[in-house]
Amino acid sequence: MPTLAVSKFTMADALDGGLSNRAVASSLARPTMDVDLSDKDMLAAYKKINAKAVAGLKPGRYSDLFLEFKTPLELATAYIEAKYQALGGTGGFLKAATTAVTVCPDGKGFFRHFAGGSIYWHPYTGAHEVHGLIRQKWANMGWERSFLGYPTSDETVGRDNDGAGRFSHFQGGSIYWHPTVGTFEVHGAIRQKYLELGAEASFLGYPTTDELGTPDGVGRFNHFQAGSIYWTPSTWAHEVHGLIRQYWANNGWERNAALGYPITDELIPSRTVGHLRPGSIRRPDILVATDLIRLPEGATTPGMTVRPELTRSATLTAVSATPTATMTTSRTASPAMLSAATLTPERITAAPASPLPTGISPGTLASIDPALIGIFAQLGVSQGAKEGGVSRNRFSDFENGVVFWRRGSGTAYKLSPWNQTATGQKLALSSAEVIGIASVQIRNALSRLVNTQVTGINFSGVTNYMFDGAGVHNRRHRALATLMAIGFNGPFPIPVQATVEIQIEVAFDPINWRISGQLTHWRLLSSTGQFPGGPLDRQLHGALDSALWVPFTMLSIPSQDGVPLPVLSVKTMPNGDVDVYIEP
Repeated sequence: MPTLAVSKFTMADALDGGLSNRAVASSLARPTMDVDLSDKDMLAAYKKINAKAVAGLKPGRYSDLFLEFKTPLELATAYIEAKYQALGGTGGFLKAATTAVTVCPDGKGFFRHFAGGSIYWHPYTGAHEVHGLIRQKWANMGWERSFLGYPTSDETVGRDNDGAGRFSHFQGGSIYWHPTVGTFEVHGAIRQKYLELGAEASFLGYPTTDELGTPDGVGRFNHFQAGSIYWTPSTWAHEVHGLIRQYWANNGWERNAALGYPITDELIPSRTVGHLRPGSIRRPDILVATDLIRLPEGATTPGMTVRPELTRSATLTAVSATPTATMTTSRTASPAMLSAATLTPERITAAPASPLPTGISPGTLASIDPALIGIFAQLGVSQGAKEGGVSRNRFSDFENGVVFWRRGSGTAYKLSPWNQTATGQKLALSSAEVIGIASVQIRNALSRLVNTQVTGINFSGVTNYMFDGAGVHNRRHRALATLMAIGFNGPFPIPVQATVEIQIEVAFDPINWRISGQLTHWRLLSSTGQFPGGPLDRQLHGALDSALWVPFTMLSIPSQDGVPLPVLSVKTMPNGDVDVYIEP
């Protein structure tokens, strides 16, 4: 197929990208993806871009084919034929045609079936082939009538090390195939996260399930060769893998109220800024086979053996004799399979009666049971505070807890929050304390109201987590402020009352090494009459809007041996208490 660049785009752009191709769309005087073009407008758009694209082509090189069309069928036939010839025609893998070019049920797209597959064309996506098991999967889902829509790519060789896998992208998702796991779709926010991590070239490998719903009806998930991605509307999509995933699975997945859903990917503790995100793996390690599960250095898990000869750096790689079974049979949509992941009580039950030392040597720490490390954390002993720089350990934050893995350990475990340090310095906050501290900010703001008194500020619960497009925000405290004033009913003074909900978000501030609070939202819930000074809603805007998103100190993070404690997470719990998790 000619690829001569004319007027900033080539015929290949129009062939493979349709009107949605940026170079093609920029040549048109009107947007094409935000409107449903009529057949007349669509044909006019294609005449314009085709005239530009074929201007430099030699006679006989598809120029007549692309310019001489009067109907959508003729246009679709030209593009499907061009794609067919570019793929080798009758000598290619598609072989001979078995149908004529046919309009799809939506009246916009067209297709032609061949002995070895199909080519679909849509004015927005261009012409693309789909064949083999990926085509079969797409057909079983309902072809272009499914949520996947039309193909936006040909079947493409995956970036796994041996190139055994394949994928095709569609308008609403992707279908991946690998000979050892099968054919599965990925879409939505889970697909977005998967692509951000590097898709099949990342440590996750290929999908081993379609997107499935969790038993509570809230979340969605896909399993992959070496991990999972879980999504809910409030926590969004996050990966969980390795020994942290194994601990979560062994303790009931998201059904375990002590953890819930993940709210972060696996993170690296940092003794200076809280945490760092591991770099996304965009290309596979050529020395690591596709059935490897990449774990942190020193980590092993039942059914897996260390393959040191495949290790290129400090990142250790482990291989399973049956990787698919190891990582994917722990959960399906079947209730019978789900029952295998039973809830187990926490290993940490009580602190020892005798005092513990204020410091633990690294050698001793590596040899003790992880559950005891959690007890040390309860008493305010942090080896992490003694180790400068970026940690070599890993953790994942969940809705109601933190799961931690110490490098060199064969298991991950759930951390316990700190109530105080070894020297008695306070670290936790109750819901009443949060409201009490925030009340100073709230009363200062509401003092601007005309002749109005704040008679009470009370805690009324918390919101859910919230994803804002960039990250997950903590649960927010709901504070109800009661306002009283003397209003008027004609010439007669009467008492009036109103209730305003104000939300407070608590978070870790690594710059100032403190737990900070911010007023984030407010709303007028009720009002019994006309307040002095004019409409109350207008007054509240003037009083509260400027106070939103202004940080104030809730609690300073203390130090240990002159070093600030390494905070992993500051979490608002469902009852409104604020828990602090420290790297042990």
